[in-house]
Amino acid sequence: MLTTMAPSSKSQTIGILIALAVLIGGGYLFMRGTAPSSSMPAPLSTASTTNSDIAGGTLGITGTGGYTVKEVPTGNNAPKAPDYNTPLVFSATSNLNIEQQSALQGQVTALRVQLAKNPSSYVAWLALGRAFKTAGDYAQAAEIWAYLSLNWPTDAIAFANLGDLYMNFIKDYPKAEASYLGAIRNNPLQVDAYRNLFSLYTNLYTTHASAAEDILKKGIANNSDAVDLYVLLARYYRDSGRTAEARAEYDSAIVQAKKQPSSAALVADITSEQAALK
Repeated sequence: MLTTMAPSSKSQTIGILIALAVLIGGGYLFMRGTAPSSSMPAPLSTASTTNSDIAGGTLGITGTGGYTVKEVPTGNNAPKAPDYNTPLVFSATSNLNIEQQSALQGQVTALRVQLAKNPSSYVAWLALGRAFKTAGDYAQAAEIWAYLSLNWPTDAIAFANLGDLYMNFIKDYPKAEASYLGAIRNNPLQVDAYRNLFSLYTNLYTTHASAAEDILKKGIANNSDAVDLYVLLARYYRDSGRTAEARAEYDSAIVQAKKQPSSAALVADITSEQAALK
């Protein structure tokens, strides 16, 4: 069983590519002060998608071992807004100094003013969840983002934020899986969601490891220029002893890498990694 997909020492460029993609994706998912699109996502009262659509398992990922991943609810069916006046309590895990805590308290105070004026402000709720996560109050962050995922069920950012929170902080892997699948359903172009699910299946939620291959294939189908997904799939095949399939995925990665600006070093690293196949 595959336990790690870390790049080799001879593949630093590939590793950097993947790391940068993760960081860029994470920055987008965790809010930069703007809405996820040019227009605000529609809340539940005007959206065509219903809560039953979210919980009904409309997105399935079938693994090679016959296992099928289905979405499960990540919150209550009736969306109820959390109390935005909940005190901001800092945990030891936040590692924030006094000045940083004070600054975050100031941000939260401003967000509460916004929400008092407009309780339906998607942007303010999203940022408030981020503030609680930064403070180390993961339960409150989860409550806020779960509310967003229910009240704005066609948006992807809150789902992806929940995926990261459940996967890396709360360690609730079934909810992490369901949240990332929700993000993919709402925005199939979120490459980081496929990558994070693959990491979840291969390193953490290993009872569902049979879905790892399919999630990469789905990511590639929806993002044909995502070089790192081809490389991850090639390594997965390589480490599983499926050399011919690994070679084919490296070939595909090279084709896509050549389309990237300043691609010579990346192509060289992928080619070198492919040449090491036995």
